[in-house]
Amino acid sequence: MKKTLVAIAALAAFGAQAQSTVGIKGTFDPSLVNQVTTYGGGNVRATTALGNNTQGTSQVTFFGTEDIGGGLKANFLLENDFNSTTDAKSNWGNATNGGETYVGLSGGFGDFKVGAPNSPSLDVSGRTSFGTKIGSGFSTTQGIGAQGLGHVRENNQVVYTSPAFSGLTFKAAVAGKAITSDATNTNTTAVTAANSKEDIGVTYVNGPLKAVLVNYRQANVYKQTHGYVSYTLGQLTATYGFNRDERLAAVTGAAGAAAGTGKIGVVAGKLSGQNVNVAYAMGATTLMANVGRLDDKTTNNYDVKISAVGAKYDLSKRTSVYARYIKQTIDTTTDALMAKEQKTTAVGLQHNF
Repeated sequence: MKKTLVAIAALAAFGAQAQSTVGIKGTFDPSLVNQVTTYGGGNVRATTALGNNTQGTSQVTFFGTEDIGGGLKANFLLENDFNSTTDAKSNWGNATNGGETYVGLSGGFGDFKVGAPNSPSLDVSGRTSFGTKIGSGFSTTQGIGAQGLGHVRENNQVVYTSPAFSGLTFKAAVAGKAITSDATNTNTTAVTAANSKEDIGVTYVNGPLKAVLVNYRQANVYKQTHGYVSYTLGQLTATYGFNRDERLAAVTGAAGAAAGTGKIGVVAGKLSGQNVNVAYAMGATTLMANVGRLDDKTTNNYDVKISAVGAKYDLSKRTSVYARYIKQTIDTTTDALMAKEQKTTAVGLQHNF
């Protein structure tokens, strides 16, 4: 009987330690967008339509944490991005809608995630108050934005984040070669392999000063060193950001199509960019401005310039309205179907839950 009582007490103690929580959160971010585009051939097109993800990312995220004792926790997150301007059946399970996904462990050693967690390079998006959205110069397609090529996350990735040491936090990510097989042929020789990717970063925080430096490399394809330094004085935050990129190989296929297709034929070579951003908070209102430039040193010489101003007003802790105006130009554009200049005005409503 005594042994039974001891066993029951031990199980009760274990159950009290192994506590878990599961939650749900998300964002809706529709906007009204007017855009005037001037093409390399001189034609001008003006459009007005509903837009999505102008300030934030419309998504629903499930997350959870289990305390497994000894200061160790198990964590998971599953995010489904969606288009807040279309019906639900067009969004859920759609292959074009991404989202962060991972399972991992955290404790005194730091944080360890496996799956498709956000990459260290995404931390560099803090170089502007516009985040990764319009006005920031952030781009995930061939580095045409003023920030060069932006990285969000990779599939088959492992990310480790260290504890903070005197204001320093280290983060490293490795995405292995993804092996896929023809579904109709189980022969192990019928595979393709993408080049492996590495992403290593460090963040330093000391009071009002913050600095982030990240180095990204995709074997035989691309490498980039980028980062920023910001300083907050009262309600004003000023930031200087930079990037040094090198394409190790030309991009083939649709993304590297010839002139006359409206797509830039991306060639190997070096690029560099920089930007200056300021944000000023006045109670519920935040004013922001960003100026950036990408110097394309390849034979394309497609230099990019961007200037943006914006304002956000918080109606509550979870709901805000905003407005943005952005002008972006690409120099030496001669392709009649390629955008040489774009002027974008957006007004939106964002709600977080």
